[in-house]
Amino acid sequence: MTNDPKLIAEVKAFFEEFVAAYPKDDLDRYLDLFSQDENLVMFGTNHKWLGWEEYKTAPAEEKERLGEITLTYDWLKVSAHESVAWIASEVKVQFKIGEDWNIVPARLTGVAEKIQDKWKIVQGHISVVSG
Repeated sequence: MTNDPKLIAEVKAFFEEFVAAYPKDDLDRYLDLFSQDENLVMFGTNHKWLGWEEYKTAPAEEKERLGEITLTYDWLKVSAHESVAWIASEVKVQFKIGEDWNIVPARLTGVAEKIQDKWKIVQGHISVVSG
């Protein structure tokens, strides 16, 4: 593990891009943050996607199901070593169905890898905080 401030700042900037893209108004921007091969592993509450082919339609389906959606975070921990980084965060998923906004606290973890000079998510997990 490294404490290289430049590397940590780079990964934090990548996470900020993820948060900014999360509304999924521009699905290409959002999907470009992910590794697009068979090694991608994503977990959501009640869902599992193995590989890019399974995952690539999930964000559009979520957007359609939940309507307007945003992500904010209260806490973030980033660790990295060379071309691999891991991220843990407490987030709030906010989504609008009809006229009503819902706010759901969740925990998010992920692993990113620097592939061809760009950070890409290779594993991710988000789950709702209960109780």
